[in-house]
Amino acid sequence: MLVIFFSVCFGYYGLWLWLPELFKRIDLYGGSPCLKSPAGINGSIPVTPANESCIPSEDVYFEGFLTAISNLPGNIFATVLMHKLGAKILLSGSLVFSGVSVFFFWFVSSKTQSLIASCAFGGISVIAFNSLDVLGAELYPTHLRSTAMGIQTGMGRIAAILGNVVFGLLVDTHCAIPLLMVAGLLVIGGLAAIKLPNTKGMALH
Repeated sequence: MLVIFFSVCFGYYGLWLWLPELFKRIDLYGGSPCLKSPAGINGSIPVTPANESCIPSEDVYFEGFLTAISNLPGNIFATVLMHKLGAKILLSGSLVFSGVSVFFFWFVSSKTQSLIASCAFGGISVIAFNSLDVLGAELYPTHLRSTAMGIQTGMGRIAAILGNVVFGLLVDTHCAIPLLMVAGLLVIGGLAAIKLPNTKGMALH
């Protein structure tokens, strides 16, 4: 569970908090933020025009709203199918598909495509968080549950901080590096979830 918590928090928060920056680069320079610019400079290190304003456009806030509200379908999906499929299957599947959706950021060529990929990532990855909450209650006995969840949550906070810092450090080297790292970690977390016991229909103790 610690490996899974680390993977999902590192991947989710590492990418999610940097989406506005990727949107901005696509808007200013066009194409994928991970491709080379016409000038031959790494697409992750764009040349900043001298007259560029530091004030973000209003589109950034609207895009942030859309990516945030994209969690709603994922929450509904998890609520409806949690007890039908089980938290383990939802957790593993959502992490693997989240990793795949991050990988496709490499191929986006417009802001619209990037926004669609971001909404897909948000809607899928939120299922993993819901599944983790359910599994945390079902895997551990009552006298250990609070301690176990506290340790896991602490690991998640550390992973979120590391993900945000590492993504920021690597995005100007080449944004493909942090994107592939996030995608790989999410897939690893999904594969690790397969090893968890199936708690569907189990009585809590």
